Amino acid sequence: MIARQHRSGIVGRQAELACFQDNLRQPPDDASHRFVFHLHGDSGVGKTFLLQQLISGARAQRALTACVSDSVRSVVDAMETVSAELAQQGFPLRKFDALLTAYRRKLHEAEALYHSAHPPPGRPVDRTRDGRGPQDGAPSATSRVAARIGLASLALVPGIGFVAGAVDAAEVAQATDRLREWLGGHFHNREDVELVMSPEKTLTPLFAEDLREAAARRPWVVLFFDDYECTAPVLDDWLRELLLSRVHGKLPANTVVALAGQQPLSYAGWGDHLGLVQHLPLDVFTEAEARQLLAAKGITDELSVGVILRESGRLPRQVALMAENGPDDPHSADVSGATVERVLKNIDDPVRRAAVRACAVPRRLDEEVYRAAVEPEAAVFSGWLRTLPFVTDHGGTWQYNEPIRAAFLRDERNRSPERWHDRHRALAGAFEEWRLRLEETLPPEDRWADDRWVEFALEERYHHLCAFPQSFLRTTARFLVDACACEPARIRRCADMLAQAGEAAGLEAARSLGQRLLAVLPDERADAVPALDTLLAEPGLDTAGRVAALVARGERHRRAGRAEEALADYRQALQLDPTCPRVFTGRGALHRAMGRLDESRSDFSRALELTPGDPAALAGRGATHRLMERYGDALADLQRAVAIRPELHWAHAERGWTYLATRQLDEARAAFTSALEHRPDDSRLFIGRASAHRYIGDYDLALADCGHALRLKPDSWWAHAVRGATYRLLERYDEAVADLTRAIDLRPDYDWCLAGRGEVHRREGRFVEALRDLDHALRIQPDNDWALARRGAVYCAQQRTQEALADFQRSWDNMPDYDWALIKPGQTYRLMGHEFDWYSAPG
Repeated sequence: MIARQHRSGIVGRQAELACFQDNLRQPPDDASHRFVFHLHGDSGVGKTFLLQQLISGARAQRALTACVSDSVRSVVDAMETVSAELAQQGFPLRKFDALLTAYRRKLHEAEALYHSAHPPPGRPVDRTRDGRGPQDGAPSATSRVAARIGLASLALVPGIGFVAGAVDAAEVAQATDRLREWLGGHFHNREDVELVMSPEKTLTPLFAEDLREAAARRPWVVLFFDDYECTAPVLDDWLRELLLSRVHGKLPANTVVALAGQQPLSYAGWGDHLGLVQHLPLDVFTEAEARQLLAAKGITDELSVGVILRESGRLPRQVALMAENGPDDPHSADVSGATVERVLKNIDDPVRRAAVRACAVPRRLDEEVYRAAVEPEAAVFSGWLRTLPFVTDHGGTWQYNEPIRAAFLRDERNRSPERWHDRHRALAGAFEEWRLRLEETLPPEDRWADDRWVEFALEERYHHLCAFPQSFLRTTARFLVDACACEPARIRRCADMLAQAGEAAGLEAARSLGQRLLAVLPDERADAVPALDTLLAEPGLDTAGRVAALVARGERHRRAGRAEEALADYRQALQLDPTCPRVFTGRGALHRAMGRLDESRSDFSRALELTPGDPAALAGRGATHRLMERYGDALADLQRAVAIRPELHWAHAERGWTYLATRQLDEARAAFTSALEHRPDDSRLFIGRASAHRYIGDYDLALADCGHALRLKPDSWWAHAVRGATYRLLERYDEAVADLTRAIDLRPDYDWCLAGRGEVHRREGRFVEALRDLDHALRIQPDNDWALARRGAVYCAQQRTQEALADFQRSWDNMPDYDWALIKPGQTYRLMGHEFDWYSAPG
């Protein structure tokens, strides 16, 4: 069997072949037996080839077979094809053939009568036997319709609906009745009239009867219908009636029908019967299947195999055609042209054919892109285009099946390079116009976050590269570097665009770079640093591009906590361009994160010398000033930043934290509210505003904001901590302990949460638990004055006066201006000569 398959060239589709052949090994009354098989897939996936293999397999099991192709134009043609093929196998459909001959003869008579009644201009009109001419005996509507489409075309015969649709349906129906009456006046036998007018209704019962007789003498009768997307408008109703009803008598149980077409069967037509159909969807070859076919043809050289795999799109027909050329010249087969012509063969209108070609150029289409791609006279055909079997509609956008689109692109580039250039240039211009229009209302810093801008920029770049491939490095490298400052999903889209543009334009450098970028970005969560490494290794990257790439990589290192790597990138960038403000802004943020506040302030100040009024640098320096406790300077910088760029949400947030530090609580709440207007999905902003509410005493609002934060980020230890502290102030101690415990589980090293839970334990009289938490907090942060004061209160409650005095003194030394360190835990004590009252600190 292996040898036979090797000789026959059968590669892949083994599952489909086995499924069909196993079905013929089952008895027809088996519950798992299928009477209808449907192969469907895009043009070029090998449906016809597989159908031929199914025919060979059926004949190997002594089945009678017949194959109907798209050459048939009517139900009668289809039955005639089946009859002729069965006759060649020694099983003629005699009764059907006899009536078919009578039909052809009567049809010829009818045509002769029609032409004698409607001679060409200048020829005398022949009179019928009753002396009346056609104007006397045939209605004018009949004459008009017959003159337009001709009786010989059978346009008036039910079953050829796609032709009859060319004229008004009511006119056809009226003319059909009159034609029947007119024929009745010339044919003596009413059966002859019905035979001419309704041949399928008259012929099908005899066809089914003869088929039953043939099936009784063979194990199986298998009828194959290729290119069913072309013949279904004519044959589908008749075939379903033949298979699924008893209008023409029941077909024998050992009859199997196999359909091959581009589209799935119509649900409206097959409906509840789809469960009786064995669906065999076909896709392009897997790489393994394609390699198997090539190996069977003697092609194993990796260079040739790689070219064929890439150029064929792994479409089985194209792989086979290119393999036929042998390994020496895999490029020489014009397989794309053959695929394109096969796709277009049933589209006669030149305007529509041109539209199909033009719409393969964009990667995706919508109404605007469609109009930009096609000629003006084709603008109305977008709805029609979406119905084509190789076009997938995604609800507002649609695109070609990729192997079909690839065949169109190769054919276009090979056949008409000038038209290829013009089409891509026009589309690049259209996308550029849409991008620039959007940029009128979109600030530069928001562009990469905007889906529409990204879409326009990517497609503009794609078509520009296809039209002007020589500009690849000059126009694309910086674009890719800018993308690397965004999320990995954006970078992957850019890399995919680059690989596709290189594939389409035959630009190996672009294709290779795109694929290498995709390889180092395996998913949308991948680190972008390897992508930047790849770009920095490109020899064509200019100095400005290298600086931008180094800054972007430094930012990635900084955000990932890789401080030394980030500093190295900033240092290298400054060597290339000592006046690049982005380097100083990035390094200023890094120095702040490292606690090097003086260096951070210096870097931001240098950035502002280079770009005065830069809001990012102002906000960065303001944040550094806050940490330096230079609150006046911080607010001055931050106010300037938000005045220049009101949407800079994190600058508003920094104002909020600064106001909290200076106990300007209403201003803090307003600042966080402003930040939330621009970034309502940032849980930290809700936590900041909750803190302001809590300090003011608006505990319900604080709890509400903590709830918002936790809905956005359920594992936020910070939100649990603030809510726990709020519950503590409300004396809802069980809820306070639950939230603070959750915060400690998420952040075990945060002394503030431990001290807060220790205070709740103290208030509830659980002094052992209180001391355990407070001791733990003070081991983490020995100078936590609030925890010292609380532990002192616990010692007071236990009457451990000397230990309490020591903690109070240390707390007082740390924060001499905070009188909350001098406390009285529920009863009056005189310690150090002072009488003091306990109250809760906000912290």
